[in-house]
Amino acid sequence: MQEKDVRLYSGLMDFLSGLLGPDYEIVLTDLNAVLEIRNGQISGRKKGSPLSDTAMKIISERQYLHRNWILNYQGQADNGKIVRSSTYFIKENDASLSGLLCINFDDSRYKELAERVFRLCHPDNYASENINVSQIRNENSERLYSDVTNMIKDVLHESAGSGRNESGLSYDEKLTVIRELYDKGIFSVKGTIPEIAERIGVSQASMYRYISIIRREKEE
Repeated sequence: MQEKDVRLYSGLMDFLSGLLGPDYEIVLTDLNAVLEIRNGQISGRKKGSPLSDTAMKIISERQYLHRNWILNYQGQADNGKIVRSSTYFIKENDASLSGLLCINFDDSRYKELAERVFRLCHPDNYASENINVSQIRNENSERLYSDVTNMIKDVLHESAGSGRNESGLSYDEKLTVIRELYDKGIFSVKGTIPEIAERIGVSQASMYRYISIIRREKEE
Protein backbone atom coordinates (compact mmCIF):
# COMPACT_ATOMS: atom_id res chain seq x y z
CA MET A 1 0.00 0.00 0.00
CA GLN A 2 1.37 3.40 -0.97
CA GLU A 3 2.20 5.96 1.71
CA LYS A 4 -0.41 8.42 0.43
CA ASP A 5 -3.09 5.75 0.82
CA VAL A 6 -1.93 5.02 4.37
CA ARG A 7 -2.26 8.71 5.22
CA LEU A 8 -5.73 8.85 3.63
CA TYR A 9 -7.05 5.83 5.51
CA SER A 10 -5.33 6.94 8.71
CA GLY A 11 -7.42 10.11 8.66
CA LEU A 12 -10.55 8.06 8.01
CA MET A 13 -9.66 5.85 10.98
CA ASP A 14 -9.36 8.90 13.24
CA PHE A 15 -12.81 10.00 12.08
CA LEU A 16 -14.39 6.57 12.61
CA SER A 17 -12.73 6.16 16.01
CA GLY A 18 -14.06 9.53 17.16
CA LEU A 19 -17.50 8.78 15.77
CA LEU A 20 -17.95 5.21 17.00
CA GLY A 21 -16.14 5.46 20.33
CA PRO A 22 -13.83 3.24 22.41
CA ASP A 23 -15.68 -0.04 21.81
CA TYR A 24 -14.62 -0.18 18.15
CA GLU A 25 -11.14 -1.27 17.15
CA ILE A 26 -10.22 0.03 13.69
CA VAL A 27 -7.34 -1.61 11.86
CA LEU A 28 -5.54 -0.88 8.59
CA THR A 29 -3.27 -3.58 7.15
CA ASP A 30 -1.32 -4.20 3.99
CA LEU A 31 -0.85 -7.81 2.85
CA ASN A 32 1.69 -8.53 5.59
CA ALA A 33 0.96 -6.75 8.87
CA VAL A 34 -0.94 -4.06 10.77
CA LEU A 35 -0.05 -0.57 9.49
CA GLU A 36 -2.30 1.57 11.70
CA ILE A 37 -4.67 0.76 14.56
CA ARG A 38 -7.09 2.69 16.78
CA ASN A 39 -8.32 1.34 20.14
CA GLY A 40 -5.85 -1.52 19.90
CA GLN A 41 -6.36 -2.26 23.61
CA ILE A 42 -9.42 -4.27 22.56
CA SER A 43 -7.37 -7.06 20.93
CA GLY A 44 -3.93 -6.18 22.28
CA ARG A 45 -2.55 -5.61 18.79
CA LYS A 46 -0.30 -2.80 17.59
CA LYS A 47 1.58 -1.66 14.50
CA GLY A 48 3.51 -4.61 13.08
CA SER A 49 1.18 -7.29 14.50
CA PRO A 50 0.49 -10.07 11.98
CA LEU A 51 -2.63 -10.49 9.91
CA SER A 52 -5.53 -12.49 11.30
CA ASP A 53 -6.08 -16.01 10.01
CA THR A 54 -9.17 -14.79 8.16
CA ALA A 55 -7.18 -12.05 6.42
CA MET A 56 -4.53 -14.57 5.36
CA LYS A 57 -7.24 -16.85 4.00
CA ILE A 58 -8.86 -13.96 2.09
CA ILE A 59 -5.53 -13.18 0.44
CA SER A 60 -4.64 -16.81 -0.25
CA GLU A 61 -8.04 -17.66 -1.75
CA ARG A 62 -8.38 -14.26 -3.49
CA GLN A 63 -11.87 -13.82 -2.06
CA TYR A 64 -11.64 -10.09 -2.73
CA LEU A 65 -12.11 -10.73 -6.46
CA HIS A 66 -15.78 -11.58 -5.94
CA ARG A 67 -16.80 -9.11 -3.22
CA ASN A 68 -15.85 -5.76 -1.74
CA TRP A 69 -16.33 -6.51 1.96
CA ILE A 70 -17.31 -9.14 4.55
CA LEU A 71 -19.68 -8.15 7.35
CA ASN A 72 -20.45 -9.34 10.86
CA TYR A 73 -18.39 -12.43 11.60
CA GLN A 74 -16.94 -13.46 14.94
CA GLY A 75 -13.35 -12.75 15.92
CA GLN A 76 -11.31 -13.79 18.94
CA ALA A 77 -8.22 -11.99 20.25
CA ASP A 78 -5.22 -13.53 22.01
CA ASN A 79 -6.61 -12.11 25.27
CA GLY A 80 -9.76 -14.22 24.80
CA LYS A 81 -12.03 -11.31 24.00
CA ILE A 82 -14.80 -12.01 21.47
CA VAL A 83 -15.58 -9.29 18.92
CA ARG A 84 -17.89 -8.76 15.95
CA SER A 85 -15.70 -8.17 12.91
CA SER A 86 -16.16 -6.65 9.46
CA THR A 87 -13.55 -6.16 6.71
CA TYR A 88 -13.43 -3.83 3.72
CA PHE A 89 -11.12 -4.73 0.83
CA ILE A 90 -8.88 -1.92 -0.41
CA LYS A 91 -8.23 -2.51 -4.10
CA GLU A 92 -6.13 -0.93 -6.80
CA ASN A 93 -7.63 0.16 -10.14
CA ASP A 94 -6.79 -3.25 -11.63
CA ALA A 95 -8.79 -4.92 -8.79
CA SER A 96 -5.65 -6.27 -7.11
CA LEU A 97 -5.73 -6.14 -3.30
CA SER A 98 -3.48 -3.60 -1.56
CA GLY A 99 -4.86 -3.68 1.99
CA LEU A 100 -7.71 -4.25 4.42
CA LEU A 101 -9.71 -1.91 6.62
CA CYS A 102 -11.17 -3.85 9.54
CA ILE A 103 -13.58 -2.83 12.30
CA ASN A 104 -13.98 -5.00 15.40
CA PHE A 105 -16.78 -4.25 17.86
CA ASP A 106 -16.33 -5.16 21.52
CA ASP A 107 -19.72 -5.50 23.21
CA SER A 108 -18.47 -6.41 26.70
CA ARG A 109 -19.66 -3.12 28.21
CA TYR A 110 -23.15 -3.81 26.85
CA LYS A 111 -23.06 -7.31 28.31
CA GLU A 112 -22.30 -5.77 31.71
CA LEU A 113 -25.18 -3.32 31.23
CA ALA A 114 -27.57 -6.16 30.32
CA GLU A 115 -26.59 -8.03 33.49
CA ARG A 116 -27.28 -4.93 35.56
CA VAL A 117 -30.70 -4.52 33.94
CA PHE A 118 -31.61 -8.10 34.86
CA ARG A 119 -30.49 -7.46 38.43
CA LEU A 120 -32.92 -4.53 38.56
CA CYS A 121 -35.74 -6.94 37.61
CA HIS A 122 -34.79 -9.85 39.87
CA PRO A 123 -33.26 -10.46 43.33
CA ASP A 124 -29.48 -10.88 43.21
CA ASN A 125 -29.57 -14.56 44.12
CA TYR A 126 -32.13 -15.33 41.37
CA ALA A 127 -30.14 -13.42 38.75
CA SER A 128 -26.85 -15.10 39.66
CA GLU A 129 -28.39 -18.59 39.63
CA ASN A 130 -30.67 -18.31 36.61
CA ILE A 131 -29.47 -15.61 34.21
CA ASN A 132 -26.27 -15.55 32.20
CA VAL A 133 -25.63 -13.06 29.40
CA SER A 134 -22.79 -14.44 27.30
CA GLN A 135 -21.61 -14.86 23.73
CA ILE A 136 -21.59 -18.18 21.91
CA ARG A 137 -18.01 -18.98 20.94
CA ASN A 138 -17.67 -20.09 17.35
CA GLU A 139 -14.91 -22.64 16.68
CA ASN A 140 -14.39 -21.05 13.27
CA SER A 141 -14.08 -17.49 14.57
CA GLU A 142 -11.34 -15.24 13.22
CA ARG A 143 -8.15 -15.17 15.30
CA LEU A 144 -6.66 -11.73 15.95
CA TYR A 145 -3.00 -12.32 16.77
CA SER A 146 -1.00 -9.86 18.85
CA ASP A 147 2.33 -11.18 17.55
CA VAL A 148 3.83 -13.63 15.07
CA THR A 149 4.88 -16.13 17.76
CA ASN A 150 1.31 -16.61 19.00
CA MET A 151 0.07 -16.95 15.43
CA ILE A 152 2.64 -19.61 14.51
CA LYS A 153 2.05 -21.55 17.74
CA ASP A 154 -1.70 -21.59 17.14
CA VAL A 155 -1.54 -22.50 13.45
CA LEU A 156 1.10 -25.21 13.94
CA HIS A 157 -0.88 -26.69 16.83
CA GLU A 158 -3.90 -26.93 14.54
CA SER A 159 -1.98 -28.30 11.54
CA ALA A 160 0.37 -30.75 13.31
CA GLY A 161 -2.26 -32.02 15.74
CA SER A 162 -2.81 -31.60 19.45
CA GLY A 163 -0.04 -32.94 21.67
CA ARG A 164 2.37 -33.78 18.84
CA ASN A 165 6.06 -32.87 18.88
CA GLU A 166 6.41 -30.67 15.82
CA SER A 167 10.16 -31.27 15.51
CA GLY A 168 9.60 -35.04 15.48
CA LEU A 169 7.44 -35.10 12.36
CA SER A 170 8.52 -37.22 9.40
CA TYR A 171 9.46 -35.68 6.05
CA ASP A 172 6.00 -36.35 4.62
CA GLU A 173 4.30 -35.03 7.76
CA LYS A 174 6.38 -31.85 7.64
CA LEU A 175 5.50 -31.38 3.98
CA THR A 176 1.81 -31.84 4.82
CA VAL A 177 2.00 -29.29 7.65
CA ILE A 178 3.85 -26.76 5.49
CA ARG A 179 1.32 -27.31 2.69
CA GLU A 180 -1.52 -26.49 5.11
CA LEU A 181 0.32 -23.40 6.34
CA TYR A 182 0.92 -22.33 2.74
CA ASP A 183 -2.77 -22.77 1.90
CA LYS A 184 -3.67 -20.59 4.89
CA GLY A 185 -1.40 -17.84 3.56
CA ILE A 186 0.85 -17.79 6.63
CA PHE A 187 4.01 -17.29 4.59
CA SER A 188 2.71 -13.91 3.41
CA VAL A 189 3.48 -12.65 6.92
CA LYS A 190 7.04 -11.42 7.48
CA GLY A 191 9.15 -13.37 9.95
CA THR A 192 7.25 -16.65 9.77
CA ILE A 193 9.72 -18.79 7.81
CA PRO A 194 12.63 -18.69 10.33
CA GLU A 195 10.39 -19.36 13.32
CA ILE A 196 8.44 -22.18 11.67
CA ALA A 197 11.72 -23.75 10.48
CA GLU A 198 13.01 -23.75 14.07
CA ARG A 199 9.79 -25.16 15.49
CA ILE A 200 9.59 -28.11 13.09
CA GLY A 201 13.33 -28.78 13.22
CA VAL A 202 14.52 -27.94 9.70
CA SER A 203 16.88 -25.36 8.25
CA GLN A 204 15.58 -22.25 6.52
CA ALA A 205 17.05 -23.60 3.27
CA SER A 206 14.93 -26.75 3.72
CA MET A 207 11.88 -24.60 4.37
CA TYR A 208 12.37 -22.82 1.05
CA ARG A 209 12.74 -26.21 -0.68
CA TYR A 210 9.47 -27.38 0.87
CA ILE A 211 7.73 -24.20 -0.27
CA SER A 212 9.18 -24.59 -3.80
CA ILE A 213 7.78 -28.13 -3.96
CA ILE A 214 4.35 -26.88 -2.91
CA ARG A 215 4.40 -24.04 -5.42
CA ARG A 216 5.24 -26.49 -8.22
CA GLU A 217 2.32 -28.67 -7.10
CA LYS A 218 0.00 -25.67 -7.33
CA GLU A 219 1.19 -24.89 -10.87
CA GLU A 220 0.58 -28.41 -12.19
